[in-house]
Parts: sequence; C-alpha cells; structure tokens
Amino acid sequence: MAKRKKIRLNLSSILGMLSNILHSKEYLERSRKKPTDFTRNRKLSFMHMVLFMLNMVKTSTQVALDRFFELLDRANPTQMSQPSFSEARQKLKPEAIQELQERIAAELYQYGFDTWHGYAVFAIDGSKIQLPDDEKLRTVFGTAGRGSTAPTAQASILYDTLNDIVAFAEIEPMTVGERTLAVRHIDKLAGLGLEKSLIIFDRGYPAFDLMQYIDSKGVKYLMRLKTKFNTDIDAMGLGLHDYVLVQKDESINIRVIKFPLPGGEIETLVTNLTDGRMGTNAFKNLYFKRWPVETKYGASKLKFELENFSGRTEIAIRQDFYVTLTLANVASVVMNEAQPIIDIEQEEKKNKYDYQANVNQVVGSLKDRLVCALLEPRPGVMAAKVARIMFLVRRNLTPIRPNRSVPRNPTPRKARFRFNQKSNC
Repeated sequence: MAKRKKIRLNLSSILGMLSNILHSKEYLERSRKKPTDFTRNRKLSFMHMVLFMLNMVKTSTQVALDRFFELLDRANPTQMSQPSFSEARQKLKPEAIQELQERIAAELYQYGFDTWHGYAVFAIDGSKIQLPDDEKLRTVFGTAGRGSTAPTAQASILYDTLNDIVAFAEIEPMTVGERTLAVRHIDKLAGLGLEKSLIIFDRGYPAFDLMQYIDSKGVKYLMRLKTKFNTDIDAMGLGLHDYVLVQKDESINIRVIKFPLPGGEIETLVTNLTDGRMGTNAFKNLYFKRWPVETKYGASKLKFELENFSGRTEIAIRQDFYVTLTLANVASVVMNEAQPIIDIEQEEKKNKYDYQANVNQVVGSLKDRLVCALLEPRPGVMAAKVARIMFLVRRNLTPIRPNRSVPRNPTPRKARFRFNQKSNC
C-alpha cells in the first residue's frame, strides 16, 4: 500500500473556521461595497448571500434560488427573483470570497502538511479563462481565440503541489502578464508564515528580474528554461553547474541542471537552491512535482465548472472564480481526510490498484450538505452532517493508475458551456 499524506486539517475544522468568519461583523464590514449595504432585513441576508454562492450556482439562477430557500425553510420557503439576486450580488465585493479561499489555505499551514526536504512546494501557473459572450466583458477583460473575439480572462494560481491546495489566485484582464501576477503571489506568500518555501515555474516565467525578486524575498525557485535564454547555459554539458547570471551591472548566483529526457531532448532547469546534497535526480524529480498544477486547472474547469459562470458582469465573474477555488480547496481537504480511511477499508481487498475518492462524488457530496452543515448551530448535528458527507465520499472510489500520461490537446479552446443562454446577472 502506497504511503499517504498525513494531513490533520479536516472538514470539521474548515466548517468551524468558515462559520466564525461568516458570523463576524468585521467580515461583513470588509465584504460589502458600502456601509449601507446588507443593513436592512432583506430576503437574502449577507451570510445567506455568501452561502448561496458557495452552494455552487451552476444551474439556472432562479432554480438555484428556489432550491436554496427550500434548504433554509422547507415549510415556508421565501421567494426571490433572479433580477433581485443580480442586484444584491453587486453589493458583495469579490474579495469577500477570495478571503475565504485564502483562509482555508492558510489554515492548512497551522496543521501538519507535506514538504520536500523541509520546503513547502508550490507551483505558479497561469491559464486563460473563457468568459460568457458579452461585449462588456470583452472590454473589461480582453479577448483571445480565433480572430481574438472570444472574451477571455487571465488567471494565475499559487498551488501547493504536495497538499493539493490553492494558496492564492488572481483573475485579471489579458493585458496583465503572468509574471506580474506571480509577483503578487510571492508578495502574499510571506503571510503564510512558512519557514522554507520553494516555487516551481514552467519555461514561460524565467527572467532575470523575477529571479532577483524571488531571491530578495528569501524564497527558493526551480525554473525550466527555454533554449536561447542564455548562450553560456545552452553550451553547458549535462549535470550540475554553478553560474553567475549577469544583467547590466547586476548579478545573481544560480545553479543550472541539465539532463536528457526519454525522447532525447535536453531539459534545462535553473535554481537558487544550492544545497550540495541535492543532485541532478533530486531536481529532476522535484520539477515533475509541478505537474499537479496542470491537473488542478483541468479539475477546476471540468469537475467544478470554473468557466460555467452565473452572470455576465465583472463582479459576477470574479465572485464565481473565487467561489470555485474555495470549493476546490474544501474538496481537497475532504479527499485528504478520507484517504487514510479508504486505505484501511481497501487493505484487505488486495486490489491491483490503490484507490482514492472520486472527485465527482466529492463535488456531489458537498452540494447542499456543505451549506446545511454551516447553518447548523448544534455541534452534535453538525458532526452528523459532516460524517454523512465523509461516508458519501468513501462510497464511490476510483483507482489510482500510476505512470499514466495524458497528451496535450492541440485544439483545447472549445466552449463547454452555452454562454449565450446564461442569465445576465
């Protein structure tokens, strides 16, 4: 049986933390646009607004509203129209949801978490996000695709690859570069209070200024280089090389790692981690720990329907973006909590493969149940609701097939959601 992560952060801890935040007056003050917002006794209170959004509004907004109010009071459900919700959501800052996503990540580092040689290992990566077909969104975010006509946003995440948590995320117009967003992540990283952090970058990121900036923050990096980044580095042979990278009158010390790939191509990595105990294989294996950030985007788009937005305004896009990543973090906590129990239950079956929770099952298990648990004031009943979620997660498993490779899709930009039929929230 493969060794599993030992993460003590669990769903009960997350629910307790989220409940405290949602009931906090300070959170309300930070989250509303104006002091007069969410002050009157409305059909959808501030807390209920946030909970409604966390309940994954991926169906018709009106259907989702009717369902949500039935959850709140099955005997006498309130009626709220889609236009009323559209107006109310404009009062909620997207940063309110972003805070929840980041707080879940920060909570992880107060508990046990997996490291590599004592380093918390992150990957920074960007992705283009398809938006609803709306002229205002073209103006705000920009375009991409054939003829540059499709509304598109630039997203970037700082992702903990060993613990499956999105620490920080940004969504901005296409004019904001990936390195600019990477700097924002690095600036926030100090707030996690980690003793040692290391970030892995793909070959679109290396630049002298970025390397120098990361150095100044006391963070380690590992970057994949393109050819012609530096002619001296191109000329180096296989193995490890210490090198001084110079730009104008400034310089930084780096280590170059070169090794052959199975197809015969030479891979070149650079790092500011100069520990002599780490050889070529250590850095080679470390770089491939970046791969989960690619699958995280895939899961966010396919399983959590990141690009299935509930509205066509800038606020709706930003709110939905952070809602999706908040729920992805909750799902990661649930899957990591369930895994040790799954291992024990599967141990006697002697199956060919190890098994893990099915992401689709996790998403389905959280639907409605996460909100109901957060609304439950009785600790014993909340614990029962958490237990039910965990039971459902363990009921439907998927095998872990090692050494599988997924070829890149040469034509990935195909709309998964019928944006033209989405409501104008």
